Amino acid sequence: MVEIVKTWAAAGMGQAVMNGDRTGTGGAQAGTNGVVPWRLYAIFAAFLLAVIIVNISSHAIEEPALPLWEPALWEFSSYFAILALTPLVWLGYQRFHWQRLGVAKFLMVQLSFCALFSLAHIAIMVGIRIAGYGIVHEHYNFARGHLPLELIYEGRKDALTFLVICGFIWVYERLSQRAPVSLPERIEVRSDGRTLYLTPAEILYAEAAGNYVELQLTATPKPLLLRGTLSEYEKRLSPYGFVRIHRSRLLNRGHMRSFTATPSGDLRIMLVDGRELVGSRRFRDQLN
Repeated sequence: MVEIVKTWAAAGMGQAVMNGDRTGTGGAQAGTNGVVPWRLYAIFAAFLLAVIIVNISSHAIEEPALPLWEPALWEFSSYFAILALTPLVWLGYQRFHWQRLGVAKFLMVQLSFCALFSLAHIAIMVGIRIAGYGIVHEHYNFARGHLPLELIYEGRKDALTFLVICGFIWVYERLSQRAPVSLPERIEVRSDGRTLYLTPAEILYAEAAGNYVELQLTATPKPLLLRGTLSEYEKRLSPYGFVRIHRSRLLNRGHMRSFTATPSGDLRIMLVDGRELVGSRRFRDQLN
Protein backbone atom coordinates (compact mmCIF):
# COMPACT_ATOMS: atom_id res chain seq x y z
CA MET A 1 0.00 0.00 0.00
CA VAL A 2 2.89 2.36 0.79
CA GLU A 3 4.39 1.73 -2.66
CA ILE A 4 1.05 2.49 -4.27
CA VAL A 5 0.75 5.81 -2.45
CA LYS A 6 4.33 6.69 -3.45
CA THR A 7 3.54 5.91 -7.07
CA TRP A 8 0.49 8.16 -7.07
CA ALA A 9 2.43 10.90 -5.31
CA ALA A 10 5.19 10.71 -7.89
CA ALA A 11 2.62 10.88 -10.63
CA GLY A 12 1.15 13.99 -9.11
CA MET A 13 4.57 15.62 -9.30
CA GLY A 14 4.58 15.35 -13.07
CA GLN A 15 5.18 11.81 -14.23
CA ALA A 16 1.61 11.27 -15.38
CA VAL A 17 1.36 13.58 -18.37
CA MET A 18 -0.26 13.21 -21.77
CA ASN A 19 1.77 11.94 -24.69
CA GLY A 20 0.76 10.05 -27.79
CA ASP A 21 4.03 8.46 -28.81
CA ARG A 22 4.47 5.68 -26.29
CA THR A 23 1.92 3.10 -25.28
CA GLY A 24 3.68 0.79 -22.86
CA THR A 25 1.57 -2.15 -23.88
CA GLY A 26 4.05 -4.96 -23.37
CA GLY A 27 4.10 -6.81 -20.10
CA ALA A 28 7.88 -6.71 -19.88
CA GLN A 29 7.86 -2.98 -20.46
CA ALA A 30 4.74 -2.20 -18.45
CA GLY A 31 5.30 0.42 -15.85
CA THR A 32 8.27 1.99 -17.64
CA ASN A 33 6.05 4.56 -19.23
CA GLY A 34 4.26 7.04 -17.02
CA VAL A 35 2.38 8.96 -19.71
CA VAL A 36 -1.17 8.54 -20.94
CA PRO A 37 -1.54 8.68 -24.77
CA TRP A 38 -3.39 11.80 -25.80
CA ARG A 39 -5.68 9.88 -28.17
CA LEU A 40 -6.89 7.65 -25.37
CA TYR A 41 -7.31 10.67 -23.09
CA ALA A 42 -9.27 12.60 -25.73
CA ILE A 43 -11.58 9.68 -26.53
CA PHE A 44 -12.33 9.06 -22.87
CA ALA A 45 -12.88 12.80 -22.23
CA ALA A 46 -15.37 12.95 -25.11
CA PHE A 47 -17.18 9.83 -23.87
CA LEU A 48 -17.38 11.22 -20.34
CA LEU A 49 -18.58 14.60 -21.62
CA ALA A 50 -21.46 12.89 -23.42
CA VAL A 51 -22.42 11.13 -20.18
CA ILE A 52 -22.25 14.42 -18.28
CA ILE A 53 -24.49 16.21 -20.79
CA VAL A 54 -27.05 13.39 -20.58
CA ASN A 55 -27.02 13.62 -16.78
CA ILE A 56 -27.52 17.39 -16.82
CA SER A 57 -30.42 17.09 -19.28
CA SER A 58 -31.98 14.41 -17.06
CA HIS A 59 -31.83 16.77 -14.08
CA ALA A 60 -33.45 19.51 -16.19
CA ILE A 61 -36.28 17.21 -17.27
CA GLU A 62 -36.91 15.56 -13.91
CA GLU A 63 -36.47 18.70 -11.76
CA PRO A 64 -37.54 21.68 -13.90
CA ALA A 65 -37.73 23.96 -10.85
CA LEU A 66 -34.03 23.41 -10.09
CA PRO A 67 -31.71 26.14 -11.41
CA LEU A 68 -29.75 24.63 -14.28
CA TRP A 69 -26.42 25.89 -12.95
CA GLU A 70 -26.65 23.52 -9.98
CA PRO A 71 -26.76 20.18 -11.84
CA ALA A 72 -24.23 21.64 -14.29
CA LEU A 73 -21.87 22.40 -11.40
CA TRP A 74 -22.44 18.97 -9.86
CA GLU A 75 -21.70 17.13 -13.08
CA PHE A 76 -18.81 19.24 -14.34
CA SER A 77 -17.09 19.22 -10.95
CA SER A 78 -17.10 15.44 -11.19
CA TYR A 79 -16.04 15.59 -14.84
CA PHE A 80 -12.95 17.71 -14.21
CA ALA A 81 -12.00 15.67 -11.14
CA ILE A 82 -12.15 12.43 -13.14
CA LEU A 83 -10.10 13.92 -15.99
CA ALA A 84 -7.48 15.12 -13.51
CA LEU A 85 -7.18 11.60 -12.06
CA THR A 86 -7.29 9.62 -15.30
CA PRO A 87 -3.52 9.96 -15.97
CA LEU A 88 -2.91 8.52 -12.51
CA VAL A 89 -5.16 5.55 -13.24
CA TRP A 90 -3.15 4.97 -16.42
CA LEU A 91 0.09 5.14 -14.44
CA GLY A 92 -1.19 2.70 -11.82
CA TYR A 93 -2.39 0.31 -14.52
CA GLN A 94 0.98 0.36 -16.28
CA ARG A 95 3.15 0.42 -13.17
CA PHE A 96 1.45 -2.70 -11.81
CA HIS A 97 0.54 -4.31 -15.12
CA TRP A 98 -1.40 -7.59 -15.04
CA GLN A 99 1.00 -9.20 -17.51
CA ARG A 100 3.79 -8.80 -14.98
CA LEU A 101 1.94 -9.29 -11.67
CA GLY A 102 -0.60 -11.86 -12.73
CA VAL A 103 -4.34 -11.30 -12.67
CA ALA A 104 -4.87 -12.00 -8.94
CA LYS A 105 -2.22 -9.54 -7.69
CA PHE A 106 -3.23 -7.03 -10.34
CA LEU A 107 -6.83 -7.03 -9.10
CA MET A 108 -5.71 -6.61 -5.48
CA VAL A 109 -3.53 -3.63 -6.39
CA GLN A 110 -6.22 -2.04 -8.55
CA LEU A 111 -8.73 -2.42 -5.72
CA SER A 112 -6.46 -0.26 -3.58
CA PHE A 113 -6.09 2.20 -6.44
CA CYS A 114 -9.87 2.33 -6.77
CA ALA A 115 -10.26 3.35 -3.13
CA LEU A 116 -7.63 6.09 -3.55
CA PHE A 117 -9.29 7.21 -6.78
CA SER A 118 -12.67 7.54 -5.05
CA LEU A 119 -11.30 9.56 -2.13
CA ALA A 120 -9.34 11.87 -4.43
CA HIS A 121 -12.33 12.29 -6.77
CA ILE A 122 -14.63 13.23 -3.89
CA ALA A 123 -12.11 15.70 -2.46
CA ILE A 124 -11.57 17.50 -5.79
CA MET A 125 -15.25 17.42 -6.70
CA VAL A 126 -16.41 18.79 -3.36
CA GLY A 127 -13.75 21.51 -3.47
CA ILE A 128 -14.98 22.69 -6.88
CA ARG A 129 -18.60 22.64 -5.73
CA ILE A 130 -17.87 24.61 -2.56
CA ALA A 131 -16.08 27.23 -4.66
CA GLY A 132 -18.93 27.32 -7.18
CA TYR A 133 -21.62 27.76 -4.56
CA GLY A 134 -19.50 30.38 -2.85
CA ILE A 135 -19.46 32.47 -6.03
CA VAL A 136 -23.26 32.78 -5.89
CA HIS A 137 -23.13 33.25 -2.10
CA GLU A 138 -24.71 29.91 -1.30
CA HIS A 139 -23.58 27.02 0.87
CA TYR A 140 -22.84 23.52 -0.40
CA ASN A 141 -23.28 20.64 2.05
CA PHE A 142 -21.85 17.39 0.69
CA ALA A 143 -22.53 15.13 3.67
CA ARG A 144 -25.95 16.52 4.63
CA GLY A 145 -25.45 14.91 8.03
CA HIS A 146 -24.79 11.43 6.60
CA LEU A 147 -21.11 11.39 5.59
CA PRO A 148 -20.65 7.56 5.65
CA LEU A 149 -23.71 7.06 3.43
CA GLU A 150 -22.57 9.76 1.02
CA LEU A 151 -19.09 8.21 0.81
CA ILE A 152 -20.60 4.80 0.09
CA TYR A 153 -22.93 6.30 -2.52
CA GLU A 154 -20.12 8.14 -4.29
CA GLY A 155 -17.78 5.19 -3.85
CA ARG A 156 -20.10 2.90 -5.78
CA LYS A 157 -20.22 5.33 -8.68
CA ASP A 158 -16.47 5.89 -8.53
CA ALA A 159 -15.82 2.15 -8.65
CA LEU A 160 -17.83 1.94 -11.87
CA THR A 161 -15.98 4.95 -13.30
CA PHE A 162 -12.63 3.42 -12.35
CA LEU A 163 -13.64 0.17 -14.05
CA VAL A 164 -14.64 2.06 -17.19
CA ILE A 165 -11.28 3.86 -17.31
CA CYS A 166 -9.44 0.55 -16.94
CA GLY A 167 -11.65 -0.87 -19.68
CA PHE A 168 -10.68 1.98 -22.01
CA ILE A 169 -6.99 1.34 -21.23
CA TRP A 170 -7.34 -2.38 -21.88
CA VAL A 171 -9.09 -1.83 -25.21
CA TYR A 172 -6.51 0.80 -26.20
CA GLU A 173 -3.69 -1.65 -25.48
CA ARG A 174 -5.31 -4.35 -27.58
CA LEU A 175 -5.83 -1.97 -30.52
CA SER A 176 -2.31 -0.52 -30.19
CA GLN A 177 -0.52 -3.84 -30.40
CA ARG A 178 1.21 -4.32 -33.71
CA ALA A 179 2.75 -7.33 -35.37
CA PRO A 180 6.35 -7.84 -34.23
CA VAL A 181 8.86 -5.94 -36.35
CA SER A 182 11.74 -8.00 -37.72
CA LEU A 183 14.91 -6.65 -36.12
CA PRO A 184 18.27 -6.57 -37.91
CA GLU A 185 20.58 -9.35 -36.77
CA ARG A 186 23.43 -6.88 -36.32
CA ILE A 187 23.71 -3.24 -35.31
CA GLU A 188 26.11 -0.73 -36.81
CA VAL A 189 28.43 1.23 -34.52
CA ARG A 190 31.39 3.51 -35.16
CA SER A 191 34.51 3.63 -33.03
CA ASP A 192 37.90 5.25 -33.75
CA GLY A 193 36.98 5.82 -37.38
CA ARG A 194 35.94 2.20 -37.85
CA THR A 195 32.47 0.96 -38.70
CA LEU A 196 31.63 -2.25 -36.87
CA TYR A 197 28.66 -4.58 -37.09
CA LEU A 198 27.85 -6.28 -33.80
CA THR A 199 25.28 -8.88 -32.89
CA PRO A 200 23.41 -7.89 -29.71
CA ALA A 201 24.51 -11.16 -28.09
CA GLU A 202 28.12 -9.92 -28.25
CA ILE A 203 27.31 -7.03 -25.93
CA LEU A 204 27.25 -7.67 -22.19
CA TYR A 205 26.30 -4.17 -21.10
CA ALA A 206 26.62 -0.51 -22.04
CA GLU A 207 27.85 2.20 -19.71
CA ALA A 208 27.85 6.00 -19.91
CA ALA A 209 31.28 7.65 -20.01
CA GLY A 210 30.83 11.41 -20.32
CA ASN A 211 29.99 12.19 -23.94
CA TYR A 212 30.66 8.59 -24.86
CA VAL A 213 29.24 5.14 -24.26
CA GLU A 214 31.34 2.11 -23.48
CA LEU A 215 30.17 -1.25 -24.81
CA GLN A 216 31.51 -4.18 -22.83
CA LEU A 217 31.81 -7.13 -25.20
CA THR A 218 32.00 -10.86 -24.59
CA ALA A 219 35.07 -11.38 -26.77
CA THR A 220 37.41 -8.82 -25.21
CA PRO A 221 37.95 -7.26 -21.78
CA LYS A 222 38.61 -3.86 -23.37
CA PRO A 223 35.40 -1.85 -23.78
CA LEU A 224 34.43 -0.38 -27.12
CA LEU A 225 34.20 3.43 -26.89
CA LEU A 226 31.42 5.04 -28.92
CA ARG A 227 30.34 8.64 -29.22
CA GLY A 228 26.77 9.23 -28.10
CA THR A 229 24.52 9.16 -25.06
CA LEU A 230 23.23 6.21 -23.11
CA SER A 231 19.66 7.28 -23.89
CA GLU A 232 20.36 7.02 -27.61
CA TYR A 233 21.74 3.52 -27.22
CA GLU A 234 18.88 2.56 -24.94
CA LYS A 235 16.47 3.27 -27.80
CA ARG A 236 18.58 1.21 -30.17
CA LEU A 237 19.22 -1.72 -27.86
CA SER A 238 15.99 -2.06 -25.88
CA PRO A 239 14.25 -4.04 -28.69
CA TYR A 240 17.03 -6.63 -28.28
CA GLY A 241 16.35 -7.18 -24.58
CA PHE A 242 18.59 -4.52 -23.06
CA VAL A 243 17.20 -2.85 -19.93
CA ARG A 244 18.37 0.05 -17.81
CA ILE A 245 19.66 -1.12 -14.44
CA HIS A 246 21.27 2.16 -13.43
CA ARG A 247 21.08 5.74 -14.64
CA SER A 248 24.46 5.14 -16.32
CA ARG A 249 24.20 1.47 -17.31
CA LEU A 250 22.24 -0.81 -19.66
CA LEU A 251 22.30 -4.58 -19.31
CA ASN A 252 21.74 -7.34 -21.86
CA ARG A 253 19.26 -9.53 -19.98
CA GLY A 254 20.44 -12.50 -21.98
CA HIS A 255 23.74 -12.42 -20.06
CA MET A 256 22.21 -12.11 -16.58
CA ARG A 257 22.36 -15.16 -14.33
CA SER A 258 20.81 -13.77 -11.11
CA PHE A 259 20.44 -10.69 -8.96
CA THR A 260 20.13 -10.04 -5.24
CA ALA A 261 19.27 -7.00 -3.18
CA THR A 262 21.97 -5.36 -1.07
CA PRO A 263 21.31 -4.00 2.45
CA SER A 264 20.96 -0.52 0.95
CA GLY A 265 18.23 -1.76 -1.41
CA ASP A 266 20.37 -1.61 -4.56
CA LEU A 267 21.06 -4.68 -6.68
CA ARG A 268 24.02 -6.99 -7.12
CA ILE A 269 23.71 -8.56 -10.55
CA MET A 270 25.64 -11.70 -11.49
CA LEU A 271 26.40 -12.30 -15.18
CA VAL A 272 26.78 -15.70 -16.77
CA ASP A 273 30.55 -15.19 -17.14
CA GLY A 274 30.94 -14.53 -13.41
CA ARG A 275 31.16 -10.73 -13.54
CA GLU A 276 29.14 -8.63 -11.13
CA LEU A 277 27.35 -5.36 -11.81
CA VAL A 278 25.66 -2.92 -9.48
CA GLY A 279 22.11 -1.90 -10.28
CA SER A 280 19.89 0.78 -8.80
CA ARG A 281 16.75 -0.16 -6.89
CA ARG A 282 14.89 2.39 -9.03
CA PHE A 283 15.17 0.00 -11.97
CA ARG A 284 14.49 -3.29 -10.18
CA ASP A 285 11.22 -3.79 -12.04
CA GLN A 286 13.15 -4.00 -15.30
CA LEU A 287 14.66 -7.29 -14.16
CA ASN A 288 11.44 -9.01 -13.03
